[in-house]
Parts: sequence; structure tokens; C-alpha cells
Amino acid sequence: MKKYFITGLIILLPLALTIWFFSFIVNLLTEPFMGGIQLFFNKLGILQEGFLFLSAGQAQKLVSQLLILVLLVGFTILLGVITRYFFFKSALRFWDWLVLKIPLISPVYKAAKDLIDTLLGSDSSAFKKVVMVPFPDKNNYTIGFVTREEVKGVTDLNLIAVFVPTAPNPTSGFLILFSPEDVMFLDMKVEEAFKYVISCGVIATNFEKKTV
Repeated sequence: MKKYFITGLIILLPLALTIWFFSFIVNLLTEPFMGGIQLFFNKLGILQEGFLFLSAGQAQKLVSQLLILVLLVGFTILLGVITRYFFFKSALRFWDWLVLKIPLISPVYKAAKDLIDTLLGSDSSAFKKVVMVPFPDKNNYTIGFVTREEVKGVTDLNLIAVFVPTAPNPTSGFLILFSPEDVMFLDMKVEEAFKYVISCGVIATNFEKKTV
């Protein structure tokens, strides 16, 4: 019985985590607009009787979330088209200049903008190289992701900035500067490394040194 339970758990747990993560993202994106959409439905008398096995409130919430997601996707695509092909880039530069002049808000905005530009930039090498480094001491090793290969001015060496993620939540971790001789570049895809971290090492992978 224990063996069957563990087998069923292995099958259901990834599905449950996927559903939870998807629900979290959907709620995060739609919650700020939910009140306005449901108020609009109530004024028009839409979905007041419920639908199938859903109550009126549940049906309104589901339809509202779908509608908000569609509008957000459409707005994002439209904004991308305008930004890419029209003069909106000048307006964005003005917006950046304006926000950077606001006390308290400007440091947070600048840090977030720099982070997104670094991670999503097509010419960026951040989080695209997997390495093995000594952590938390010289006698132990873990995998990490290179965020910058040259950090100058700290010592005579050009240090390498490595993000060491925590398991099973790779969104938190430690940013550490390593000497080049302490960093071993691995022949491993970033996706494989994230799977290894999220699964707490259960999903095995080959740790092979990358050859130049």
C-alpha cells in the first residue's frame, strides 16, 4: 500500500504544483481588475443565475478572469507593436526620465528596469550559463547561474558573479562573487539545472565539465 501511495503521489504532485502555480499567476494578474469587471456584469445582469455546477459568484469570477487575461494579452501585444514600430520609444524615454526624478520610487524603478533588461535582453548572458561552485564552504559544492562574468575593481582578479538558488524555491538564493579558479562551467542546460533545484535533486542530471 505504501508503494502504491508513493507512486500515486509522484504522479499527482507535479500536476498539483502546476495547477497551484498557474492559479497563483492568474489571480495575481486578474485580482486588481476583478471588482470593476464583476460590477459591470452585475449592472448588465450577466451570470446572475450561475452556470452548470458553478454558483453565480463562481461563474462571474471565472468569466471575469478569462476576459481580463484576454484583454491583458491583447493590450500587451498592442503595446509591443506601438513600442517597436512607432514613436512610443520617445515617450518611454520621457517616462523613464520622469519616474527617475521621483524620490523613493526612482531607486526601486531603476533596479527593476535594470534587472528586466539584463534577464530578457537578447545580448545578455545572465542566467544562461550553469556552473558548479564551492558553497557554503570549500568542502561542499552546489550549482549556480552566472549573472556577470567580469566584476572588476574588488580585487586584482576579475571575479565572477554567481547566483546560487535555494531548493525547492529557485527565486530566492545567494549572490556570491567567486574567483575564476573556483568556478567550474558545466555542460548543462539552464532548464535541466532548474529542474534539479526545484526537485531537490530528485531529478538526476549529469554534471559534466564544459569543454572549451
